[in-house]
Amino acid sequence: MAKKKITGQSKLAKTSSPDDSSENLKLVARKSQLQPTSFRLTPEDKERLKSITSEVNELSPHKKISETMVIKALLYTGRKMKPERVIKAIREVIL
Repeated sequence: MAKKKITGQSKLAKTSSPDDSSENLKLVARKSQLQPTSFRLTPEDKERLKSITSEVNELSPHKKISETMVIKALLYTGRKMKPERVIKAIREVIL
């Protein structure tokens, strides 16, 4: 079988090294990856979470609020609390 000779310019024949390149590359900031966290809730804790979620959904006119969003909001609120209040709440939950 006869082979056909390639004549003309080929895109594959062109190679460029990063040092010779005049093209400016835009660097993209890497987003932090979400890592799932699992924890166990007692039936009472699950009921509290469902209650809080349903109360929030009654006040939310547009979007349905998930339990995950409620937990994130509670963590954000807990971050602003004084550690003494957190310890007091822990004692109330344990006892």
